[in-house]
Amino acid sequence: RNKMKLIRIDISNIAYTEKKIPMDSFLDLIEGCEKLLFETGVYKNGPTTIETCLSTFGKPGEALFKVYIPTNIPIEGNDEFQYIEHFTIKQCVSDVTPFDEHLLPKIEEMKQYIQDEGLEMLGDTVFLAILPIFGQHFVEINIPIKEISDAI
Repeated sequence: RNKMKLIRIDISNIAYTEKKIPMDSFLDLIEGCEKLLFETGVYKNGPTTIETCLSTFGKPGEALFKVYIPTNIPIEGNDEFQYIEHFTIKQCVSDVTPFDEHLLPKIEEMKQYIQDEGLEMLGDTVFLAILPIFGQHFVEINIPIKEISDAI
């Protein structure tokens, strides 16, 4: 079975916003936020990353989504976005999957992997980096874990 990667997340110059929306509006949220940002003359220089609760992700009803968009220059904070200079997560278990029906099973598989490897999740958080590849959305799923001294 495939070996998952351990990565560190480092993002700089972030336009940050949060929205409470139903799960099925997820892609609209991303596109909407990116469009709003471009209208200010700023462009994105990395994947948009969404933070949400692992336990509610994919469940019906509304959930809180925190949106991090890395930009080429620091933005002025406004009604829509706050500026965050830098954001780091030291260790995540990471894997990439298409943004489709495979997403939720893949998250379950990752949780199982974390358990099997004797690792420990850091809170109830998942970070989803949205990667448009050949016109299809892929998602890099990153689940923060408590740091271990050496990577697997």
